[in-house]
Amino acid sequence: MNNKLEQKLQVKTELQVVLPAQIVCSKCGSDNYIKAGFKKSGKQRYRCKNCDAQFVPFANRKKLVKSDDVWTAADLGLQVKLHSNDGDKLNFNRNIYQEWLKVYIKKFIKYKASQTSSFQSLQSFLYRFRYFSKFLLNQPEINKIENITREVIINYLFYLNKESLAQITKGKCISALVSLFEVGSANKWFTVEPYLVRKEDYPKRDKALPRYIPEEVIGQLNQHLDVLPEPIMRMVLVIQECGLRIGELCQLGLDCLKQDNKGGWFIQFMRWKMNFETTLPISIELAQVIKEQQVYIQQNFGKDYKYLFCGRKASSKFVPVPRVMSDQSFANHLKRLAEQFNICESTGKTWNFQTHQFRHTVGTRMINNGVPQHIVQRYLGHESPTMTMVYAHIHDETLRKEVEKYHESKVVNFQGETTELDETILSSNDDLEWFKKNVQARALEHGYCARPKVLGDCDIPGFDGCYNCPHWRTNKNFLPILKDTLERTNNVLEKAQNCGWQLQVHKNTPIKDNLEKVIKTLEADND
Repeated sequence: MNNKLEQKLQVKTELQVVLPAQIVCSKCGSDNYIKAGFKKSGKQRYRCKNCDAQFVPFANRKKLVKSDDVWTAADLGLQVKLHSNDGDKLNFNRNIYQEWLKVYIKKFIKYKASQTSSFQSLQSFLYRFRYFSKFLLNQPEINKIENITREVIINYLFYLNKESLAQITKGKCISALVSLFEVGSANKWFTVEPYLVRKEDYPKRDKALPRYIPEEVIGQLNQHLDVLPEPIMRMVLVIQECGLRIGELCQLGLDCLKQDNKGGWFIQFMRWKMNFETTLPISIELAQVIKEQQVYIQQNFGKDYKYLFCGRKASSKFVPVPRVMSDQSFANHLKRLAEQFNICESTGKTWNFQTHQFRHTVGTRMINNGVPQHIVQRYLGHESPTMTMVYAHIHDETLRKEVEKYHESKVVNFQGETTELDETILSSNDDLEWFKKNVQARALEHGYCARPKVLGDCDIPGFDGCYNCPHWRTNKNFLPILKDTLERTNNVLEKAQNCGWQLQVHKNTPIKDNLEKVIKTLEADND
């Protein structure tokens, strides 16, 4: 009996050891949580539904001891994004397992730090190198960088495929390795074989489509904006109109609102990605929203806090604190609003709000409202037209209207051939003056006359002569008149042929033929 009892106790003890501990919020102790993605280290992250705090359960919260393998942003003379939760440290011990590789990656990071103002970009590089370091754990024969051959790279590409990474992530991992080889070779840290990585090694990326928010979703969001805390509501109104990046929004200065000598309102801010200051014109309504937020900040924090928007305490209500709001906290407010009021897209699926979607929405709207692409590029602060092209998504409705406009404005001559003359001579004020001076733009009941002035006055009697004239122009707006004229011409021809009036037959046959060509061309375009 004693032996059996001891066995039961031993099994019970073993069960107690392997049973997982309860996951609770590290701030408020609640077990009411949802999953919130993964940290760069690969650990599962959670969000507390009670206090909105993000946490990693059972995490060792001891501060990292500063060492040669743990660098801070301050060590590199850089600043972290105030709206980001990515931290301010680079931990080489946690990501890089080979000492020889760690030496070169440290040199690379120092070199890149001298060329960038973004600490997050260095964190991204270290994160991408992690995959190569993990891959090398199963390649013990690779004990120095000179041992990396083309065959090793091919095996690494295969390894990345097995990791089930997104195409863009694979591409960035390959690109980081190429950068390391190029920088190391250029600075004579090491020598590696040329062309270790080739152009065809990069995964083919799908064409980027704008992640804009559909108008029906925007409409639902705006219906419930008053439910959001006042600062969050105002943030939504700003990002909806201006399409700012989330870092630009969260770090707007308290004094960002400007007015010119004509009474127009502008918002002034820093393009952190390109590191320059700029201004955008805004509506009077948005200027009033910003003024209200300025009052809100001054009432809560006085004049010491320099930002337009602020963070909040971890509580069920929005209790403002004088720190920059995190991008994730802003997005979480919108996600909860979508869940609460069932804000859905056309398929009935609850919309998953992401901060960058507003930027894509503004760009797509501008394109579809006919704003020239170079203006959109400048408004959004893109360095190249290629970046703006991502937003150049033409909606079906816009495409239909443009096609209709094209058909309505398309001009044909007396032979039914498309001509570009009308578009060319009316394209600007200068061209319009030229047109007035050099062309007799005489309005006709069936089109207009484009006879050059240098040829003198038109000597063709009546409108019927236009149907054989190379200077006559018409478009689909005149189709009813043209069809009526063709019907009358056919009647005249029929009577003339029956009566043997050859002169009338000879005169009207070319008119009939030309009218049929013109009408056929215009009707084909109309279809």
